[in-house]
Amino acid sequence: MSTIKLYKVSSFKYTPFDDFEEGDLDYLKKNNIYVIDKIKDADIIISQNFKFLKKYFWRFIFGKKFLIWTVEPRFDTHFVKSKKYLFGMIKCHFMNIYTRDIFVTNLSVHCKKINQNLEIFPDNFILDSKKTVSLMSYYQGIDASPLIYKGNNIDLVALRSRVALYGNSKGVLDIYGKGWPKGISIEDSRDGDWGLSKIRVLSQYNFNLCFENTAAFNYMTEKIWDSIQNYCLPIYYAKNTNAYEVFPENSFIDYSQFSSPEELFNFIDNMSSEEFVIRINKCIRVYNTISKKGIALVKEERKKILDQIVLKLFLMSNNEC
Repeated sequence: MSTIKLYKVSSFKYTPFDDFEEGDLDYLKKNNIYVIDKIKDADIIISQNFKFLKKYFWRFIFGKKFLIWTVEPRFDTHFVKSKKYLFGMIKCHFMNIYTRDIFVTNLSVHCKKINQNLEIFPDNFILDSKKTVSLMSYYQGIDASPLIYKGNNIDLVALRSRVALYGNSKGVLDIYGKGWPKGISIEDSRDGDWGLSKIRVLSQYNFNLCFENTAAFNYMTEKIWDSIQNYCLPIYYAKNTNAYEVFPENSFIDYSQFSSPEELFNFIDNMSSEEFVIRINKCIRVYNTISKKGIALVKEERKKILDQIVLKLFLMSNNEC
């Protein structure tokens, strides 16, 4: 088996190429894939951002191959596995949220966080507060650009920002996060220990607005799991995803089934304690079922991600893709 040498031209923090999970780089090395320090010796140049990679196209028009690999939905928005540039002389390959090479299943990236056995809510639980919380940065907020895929805008940043701002203006939603217009956010919840901050904040609420950054097949991050783990009923967005392969109907609140923020918050305001218990317990049972599978599931899902990398790199190396 031939050796494949990779050179990184952008940060790969929190990825297998930076050994985010212990053993990632060892697994790649076992498959004769190495991350090296000298670009001239590389077979494949990799980046998380196309803008950082494309400047190397002319420099290495012959003899190098190019790959974008990223878990961030806005770092790369190509919907194809490869595309040619420079009059067809350069072929760039893509592994991202939309090519389904990274989030191989809904659990691929974040199942390690599903690691507790949660208590089921008792039938006599009284829903004493219906105020919602949202822990998210504003980014471009309501001005976030659309991301059109098959005729649908799958960007959720602008939508979730509008929902959060509406709820905040009506006094029924609290916002934590950076970048919001002055006076909107209670605090920058990412200051200090982010994990502890989330627990502290979520423990004060029963509902959590936790849309993903984008709506895509298998793209399910820690947002919904953090919500359930801290006993908040998630307000999620399931259209253009396969979230219902994991969750049953009428578990989380699916905003894609509402026509406006007003309709959503009216729904929450009218929710009985009984319905809340039924919904949150459905979510908790999903969480506990996954959690019981333990480290075996974590290793299995991580291997799926790494095997996709190995397969792609060897297909590229052999000019088979």
